[in-house]
Amino acid sequence: MAFNCDTFPVLKTQRLTLRELTLDDANSILTLRSSEEINQFVATKRMQSIEEAKDFIRTCYALYLKEERVFWAITKQEEIVGTIVFHRISLGAKYAEIGYKLKTEMQQKGLMSEAIFAVLNFGFEQLNLRTIEAYTHKNNLRSITLLKKHQFIFQSQRKDPSFEHNRIFKLESNS
Repeated sequence: MAFNCDTFPVLKTQRLTLRELTLDDANSILTLRSSEEINQFVATKRMQSIEEAKDFIRTCYALYLKEERVFWAITKQEEIVGTIVFHRISLGAKYAEIGYKLKTEMQQKGLMSEAIFAVLNFGFEQLNLRTIEAYTHKNNLRSITLLKKHQFIFQSQRKDPSFEHNRIFKLESNS
């Protein structure tokens, strides 16, 4: 199935709604992407301003239109508690990478597990992906535990050329 860029895929779980970002979400995105604690295992530059957050949201939308990224706001009772993304999507290769962030006070409650389950189902069933990979820091034990819970397998022979501390995990479709 190809992307339907006219209708952003809204995903619902028992407790969460995963929806498209809007420019009104800039404050929440700035909070998530500037926090040292949330991003302690991520090598990307911390956001510094609302304008950077708005530019990021615009970039996410542009990449969505190019069928290269689907970036969801994870909301619980309308509050953004995190984000989850398929990026580096290749529909031809049936491949995507998954990434996620969750507010510190929302961690250890099963919320990200719910979100990942919904996104993985979307990827395999709607986008017909065969392979989903996750890159996570070797010391990010919560992320590694989460990936293993969802049947991702550590790729011990592979290295992330851009960040030596990352470990690569892979999940392949059964079909």
